[in-house]
Amino acid sequence: MKKIIALLLAVAMVMGLGVMTAAADDVTELTLKVWAPQEDQANADSWLQQMEAKFEEAHPEYKITWINEVCGEDKAKDEVSKDPAAAADVYMFANDQLGDLLACQGIARLGGSYLEQVQNDNGAAMIDSVTGTDGNVYGFPMAANTWFCYYNKDVYTEEDVKSLETMLEKGVVAFPTMNSWYLGAFFFANGATVFGPSGNDAAAGVVFGEDNGVASLNAVLDMVSNPNYRTDDAGLGKSGLMSGEVAAYFSGSWDYDNLKEALGDKLGACQLPTVMINGEAKSLKSFAGSKAVGVNPNSKNMKASMQFAAFLASAEGQLLRYQVRSAIPVATSLAEDPTIASDIVAVAILDTIANTSILQPTLPEMGNWWTPIETLGRNIVSGEVTAANGADSLAKTLDVINNGGL
Repeated sequence: MKKIIALLLAVAMVMGLGVMTAAADDVTELTLKVWAPQEDQANADSWLQQMEAKFEEAHPEYKITWINEVCGEDKAKDEVSKDPAAAADVYMFANDQLGDLLACQGIARLGGSYLEQVQNDNGAAMIDSVTGTDGNVYGFPMAANTWFCYYNKDVYTEEDVKSLETMLEKGVVAFPTMNSWYLGAFFFANGATVFGPSGNDAAAGVVFGEDNGVASLNAVLDMVSNPNYRTDDAGLGKSGLMSGEVAAYFSGSWDYDNLKEALGDKLGACQLPTVMINGEAKSLKSFAGSKAVGVNPNSKNMKASMQFAAFLASAEGQLLRYQVRSAIPVATSLAEDPTIASDIVAVAILDTIANTSILQPTLPEMGNWWTPIETLGRNIVSGEVTAANGADSLAKTLDVINNGGL
């Protein structure tokens, strides 16, 4: 009997070891390289590290070695295009780089449940921001990328900041006229298009409309000639609002912490105001896009890479990122979150995207926009561009843009 018991115990041990071995065999060891901004991975408790730990908990089938490297969202295309095969498995990028990432075959198309996540979690503008000219989706939107209006509530009411003319009448307004990301707002207000109505037709070029473009330019000249206008250059708008020398200026979420510390409850934020063009009030319109998570099609661990990218951009991931580093989420389910709904910057961004913006094109040809429009702005501020020569100046600017930036 003792021998039988011993034999049974031995068999049980072998079977137990077999179960343990099978369980161990089910675990896949892999390495994932992740590129993210410094702010997302500054220390062990940063957002990226927390998300990696949460992902491991949710996926016990993986034993992951993480390689985290710093790459800003604005640098993704530069780094990926150097050698797509050696680039990160998962990386973050500004959506205006999508055309370049596609050109170097450095970003994977989404399908199945991943495509459904993007379509179900986001509004139309954010979905469009990661959609290629072929109609396919290539990234998971995670944060909004646009600009809006900051103002001093001791100077302006919520009604005042609906009109640029009212703002200039009641206080000093700084506008980055020499910055080509901002100056286009006056032209977009009056029907200008950049590579077609949807921003994905390179052959359409940039069209301001001869009369509409001149009318928009005259609105810029009217603003610049106002005694309460200041050119926002080298941080003048931000420092001026903090010191009280400026009552309003235009920027993004990155300025909020310093402004809140300086102004406290006096700080306001809102979507863009209207501007008078040919006697009609029309809304300024900013470029808007997203900051998204992309997956390298050359990844050796594509399934895990897709799963992790989707996990980073999930509503849970976006909410944690907001809590950790105040990054404004874009998941529609989070719009009603009490904390986000009471955040003046979140509300200003979401209102701007919904009401006073156009989608920033992702085509590589968009690179031809920046320098000519910046030059136009600088010439406006210097007085070189006037109402008398405005039409010619605008025509020359568009000619440069539409002929390859030459």
